[in-house]
Formats: sequence, structure tokens, C-alpha cells
Amino acid sequence: MRIEITPFGLFNRREAFKYTFTNNKGSSCSFTNLGGCITSIRMPDKKGNIDEVILGFDDIKQYAKNPGFLGALIGPVGNRISGAAFEFENKKYTFAPNENGTTLLHSVPFGFDRQLWDASVCADADRAQLVLRHSFLNAQTGFPGNIEACVTYTFFENDSLRIDYKATSDAPTFMSPTNHTYFNIAGTCKKRVPSVNRQTVQVYADKYTVVAPGCIPIKNESVEGTPFDLRQPVKLGDGFKYEKENEQMQLGSGYDHNFILSEQIDLTGLRRAATVSDRISGRVLDVYTDMPAMQLYTANHLRRYNASEKRWYGKRKALCLETQCTPDSIHHEGEEGFQVMKFDKEHPFSSSTVYSFGIIK
Repeated sequence: MRIEITPFGLFNRREAFKYTFTNNKGSSCSFTNLGGCITSIRMPDKKGNIDEVILGFDDIKQYAKNPGFLGALIGPVGNRISGAAFEFENKKYTFAPNENGTTLLHSVPFGFDRQLWDASVCADADRAQLVLRHSFLNAQTGFPGNIEACVTYTFFENDSLRIDYKATSDAPTFMSPTNHTYFNIAGTCKKRVPSVNRQTVQVYADKYTVVAPGCIPIKNESVEGTPFDLRQPVKLGDGFKYEKENEQMQLGSGYDHNFILSEQIDLTGLRRAATVSDRISGRVLDVYTDMPAMQLYTANHLRRYNASEKRWYGKRKALCLETQCTPDSIHHEGEEGFQVMKFDKEHPFSSSTVYSFGIIK
């Protein structure tokens, strides 16, 4: 496994770096310690041709202001907290809303994606690791407790990328971190990024989260008889056709919904969450996690210009597979499918997700 470390530019007068891991197949993953962003994943197709399979940038300025959260670590709590406020341990916490004037989305502006993390790397014959660490102080975040967070990216020779999240806190608190990479396994090196319409998605979930306007969760219901029944592979273009008649698809402008994962955790400590495949390129992406839920987002509101490559990243040019707790669980604690993952110094937070790339058999 080969490691390359290069300067990536200045952020708040401090040097950020890019870390690229390349295995013996020529597959690679790149990261920056600014926001813990995954900036590149390059994978072979069925003919052995290696292509970019995510949306990313070569310029740190694109990540310093990253409204679409491309590739970013998200936390302490990903997704939406309604009212930009919650009660925890008999104390109320209030934040400045950053979505629709009412919602706290992705813990902005104090979250994981806005920080320059301390980084270290190591490697052996089979893997390379990037270890990121950062302190999130209550005085700065307004969140319960002073949180010490550690996120480890591990890239393997078998073309899988593992993300391990760990955290402790000096006081009781809760967490639901995730990663916001935009995947397009058809390959994105062409002048125009192809849409994801032709790609098939399978989500191993019997229930999904019904939302109100603003994508605020209400309850969890069966996927049976809905466009959210992805228990068998569905071509995304076919799923999008339901947007004209399905209120939930209209509220999300497509797929922007949480799924309650139904597979059991196996001996690896993980469960299957989703499979994405593209028959033309032959690529397949499998997602495994120990988190209870996953958000499928089909980039319905994406509009970012890649200045260095002089092309747009637009609507439905990628999809996100965000492993998580059900959004807004802090307001639904105790209800079925809504889990609040609490932790403190004696009981650390720990979670893992794996994105595994391969070729359709």
C-alpha cells in the first residue's frame, strides 16, 4: 500500500493536507484533514479501467465553503434536529437554525465538517490508515459535554474503505455521526457527470421514515407498496417516476429519506445496509454498518461548480448513503425505530461503516 501526503492549502492560516492511499491494483482513496473530507475514490470497472467514482474537488477553497457537504464527516449529530433545539438531561439546548429558518442540519456551524483535524497515517502490506482527532468543547459547540472525537479511515487491498468513529465525553451526551460522500459508480471522469438514473439501488430495510415539509421525521412506516420498497434492486430512474404522484417523494424532491435497516448484525459486527450497481461499468458498491439506519439522498438539490475541472455537479449526478441513527431521534426517544446513542467518559461511543467496491458477478 502506497501513501502520498501533499499540502492542500491554508484554512484559517493553518496548513491542510491531502492524503492519498493507493493499493497494488491501482485503486485509491484520497482525504483531507479539513472536515475529514473524502476527496477522491478511484476504482476499476469490469475492463480494469480505473475511474473516479465520487464527486470531489482539487481545491481547498471548495471545501472551506462546502454547502453540499461533499465528502465531509458529519457530526456530532448528522441530519436534522427540528426546531434547532432539544432537551437532554433536563436541560434545554438551543442553536441557530441553518435550514429553512427552523432546523439544525448536520451540526453546522460547529460540526465535524468545519474543523481542521489533527492527522496521522500508518500502513502495512494490506491496508493504510488515516487517524483524525479533534476536541469539540461545549463552550464552542453549545452541545452537551466536551467531546473528544477520533475518526479512522482504513483503505484495504480488497478495495474496501472502512470508517471507524469513536468518542468520549466528560459529561453525558449523544452522537449520530456519518459521512456525506456523493457516489457515482458509473464513473465521473467524463466532461459531463452522468446521472444516477441507470444505477440500481437495493436497501435492506423493511421500514422508512415518513417526513413532514422540510423533511422533518414524523414516524416510521412499512416500505410495502411505496416507492421506498427497495428490498429488491430498483433502477433509480424508475423510482423517480413516482415523484409526480407520491407526496413523500415530492417532499424530498426524490429520495431524501431515512431507512430502518432490517438485516441482523453478523459475526463481523456489521449488517448489510445497501447495494448499488451499474451494469455498464460493471461496478458494484456494498455498504455495511452497525448503525441502525441509513439516509438515501439522490443529490436532489446539488448545484456545485468544480472550477478546476470547469464542470457542474448537479441534481441527481450522485447519491449519498449516510449511515446514522434515525434523524431527530432526540425528539422521538422511546418510539420504535428512533434510537438515541448516549455516551460519556466511562461508556465511549463507537461505530463503524464499510464501503466495499467490486465488480458485478
